[in-house]
Amino acid sequence: ELFDAIAARDLQLFAAAFDACDADALKNMVTDDLEFFHDKEGLSETSGAKFVEDIRQHCERIKTGVDFRARRELVEGTLAVYPLNNYGAVETGRHRFYAVVDGKPDQLTETAQFLHVWKNDHGEWKLARVVSYDHKLAEDAPH
Repeated sequence: ELFDAIAARDLQLFAAAFDACDADALKNMVTDDLEFFHDKEGLSETSGAKFVEDIRQHCERIKTGVDFRARRELVEGTLAVYPLNNYGAVETGRHRFYAVVDGKPDQLTETAQFLHVWKNDHGEWKLARVVSYDHKLAEDAPH
């Protein structure tokens, strides 16, 4: 049951951030004190509001062609979920990221591992901590 709840929330989160580019949908999916740690950038997000605004700006850059549209794919069989007593859950796994260009096949850009800490906020799962690491560019990525 816990695995299914977190797996579903993971799909919703990445669908909003990547597929729909819907920053407003992310507001209720993250905690106010969200922290995002990235192996290449260090501590890159320090609040839910900043994270949502950064996604909003990224989506605007996609519309103007400055940034490319991306797709996230969870690597099958890598998702694991563990309970955190009196708080929520830990989710780990590996994912791939693809550049999406109309009329062309999606192009693998990189792979990475992740650790997410989810807070159970009165029955609503919210992302509280992200550790995104082991990023490998496509030429080094396992296919």
